[in-house]
Amino acid sequence: MSELLELRGITRTFAVPDSAPLKILTGVDLSVSPGEHVAIVGRSGTGKSTLLNILGLIDQPTSGSYTLGGTDTSRLGESRRAHLRGRTFGFVFQSFNLISGLSTTENVAAPLLYDNGRAFWTRSTRAAELLEAVGLGDRVDSPISRLSGGEQQRVAIARALSRRPSVILADEPTGALDVDTGNSVMALLERQCAENRAALIIITHDLAVAGRAHTQYRLDHGVLTPISVKRQQVGSLEEFSEVVAPPDSPHPTAPTSREGAS
Repeated sequence: MSELLELRGITRTFAVPDSAPLKILTGVDLSVSPGEHVAIVGRSGTGKSTLLNILGLIDQPTSGSYTLGGTDTSRLGESRRAHLRGRTFGFVFQSFNLISGLSTTENVAAPLLYDNGRAFWTRSTRAAELLEAVGLGDRVDSPISRLSGGEQQRVAIARALSRRPSVILADEPTGALDVDTGNSVMALLERQCAENRAALIIITHDLAVAGRAHTQYRLDHGVLTPISVKRQQVGSLEEFSEVVAPPDSPHPTAPTSREGAS
């Protein structure tokens, strides 16, 4: 299967006044196929959000190559990058990035304003359907200011799905949700990706969420290391741990298709 996106030797360095440059990413390699579910775990400050921004064409790497759908992104001007970003990606930001002056429906429908034809004219219907899918059917047209943090997270997820993107990039998509709602939201993301052959790339601190992915990595010291998340029973509790995949296994798979899901 051809790769949907491919990163090779990606680095990202930031200039720091009166100090040495800050090296965040030092050589990231990553290949993702259509329909693949990838989880990236790591400590805070290791560059996970930086990597997500590069993947989503929000930021550019200092060096290395990034090919998206056969296109060398380093050769794109800003206008072309913006067009490709809007057409390809659905974003779930950790800070939600909702527009407070718009209702729930308007926030979810906002990406569809850039479409034409049926997608444009049916945008409110599509938004209402997605709000229902994330458990917010009773919050259609509600002001964002009246929603809890968990509800705002679900609106952000519905918005990410609105244009049926080829890639969903999610930064801690269950961080503001309780366990049951988090599982429901993950199931929704996975179902949408399966139906549309979209790739799902998630950044998470939660090994239970990472355990749902087909492929798992740890970002540390600026590089991605393949890992495999294991589930084990400890008394009446379920705990999760990770092991580093052997060198000849670049794409480890969780022990079963939905381990860590419940």
